[in-house]
Amino acid sequence: MSDFSQGQGRRGSGRSLLARGISYLSRREHSEYELRKKLAPHAESPEELDAVMLRLKKENWQSDSRFLQATANVTSQKWGAMRIAAKLRQHHLSEDDVNAALHNLQSSEYERAKAVWEKKFKGEAYATPQEYAKQMRFLLSRGFSADIVRKIIRDPSDV
Repeated sequence: MSDFSQGQGRRGSGRSLLARGISYLSRREHSEYELRKKLAPHAESPEELDAVMLRLKKENWQSDSRFLQATANVTSQKWGAMRIAAKLRQHHLSEDDVNAALHNLQSSEYERAKAVWEKKFKGEAYATPQEYAKQMRFLLSRGFSADIVRKIIRDPSDV
């Protein structure tokens, strides 16, 4: 039998740890921290888990930098740089890598925030203080900076 399976079907309990890891990674990118958490209950020992993680990294199935890029690209369409950075930090990624991704995201922060605002509020400016507060809360909760949020809400026609 190969390293990748030990019988018992696609989702069977007899699948090897390596097969589980590849299965998870074939669906989407995972950070090392996240993948370790998913595989740990199925590992017979911490040494086995370490060996599988090393092999997945060596064969380029798992890459934290690829996970970081994929996550930043996917989430940048609806979230601000601060929220994306917080999500990346939860995965125990290198602070230097997170800061580099954050720096890249901040250059397009205004355009992304404006697109999110236009989609949600149909490009209509606020008419009451309550609407202003609602729009502010919405964009701030998405992780966009307060300065950019104020610019967009106060003068939506400005590009």
